[in-house]
Amino acid sequence: MILIILGTQKFQFNRLIKKVDKLIEDDQIKDSVIAQIGYSNYKPINYKFSDFFDQSEFDSLINKSDIIITHGGVGGIVSSLKKNKKIIVVPRLKKYREHIDDHQLEIARAFQRKKLVILNENLNELCNDISKIESFEPIHYVKDNKKIICEIKKIISKVK
Repeated sequence: MILIILGTQKFQFNRLIKKVDKLIEDDQIKDSVIAQIGYSNYKPINYKFSDFFDQSEFDSLINKSDIIITHGGVGGIVSSLKKNKKIIVVPRLKKYREHIDDHQLEIARAFQRKKLVILNENLNELCNDISKIESFEPIHYVKDNKKIICEIKKIISKVK
């Protein structure tokens, strides 16, 4: 199962939801898909979704999933890493009005440099990234709040 996590901030991420819908329609994604779409106004046609899940359902879905596709929010990434999930990060981008800046891209690159996730910067490559994730062996995640908070602060200060 593929779980899509789009967070709880008041930003849409229609671009990703539509792409996954199209890949399923074209039979390029054969796995079952469920999504937490947040404030996106595009509603998937070819897979199950909810705007939000309560915490216990969210945790259960992460546990059941084989692959996580998430925006570049730290919460979704870290929650998935703690459960040793294979993660594809598709950051929201300012140019598509998905966020106010590109800090999610910087956060995703930081996790990619640590070999914890696969970063998708081009949705046309999403199907390839889903194929690659099968053999991707992320480094075991060790919680290091001080280090990650410091790195996130650096990223945020650069964006401002």
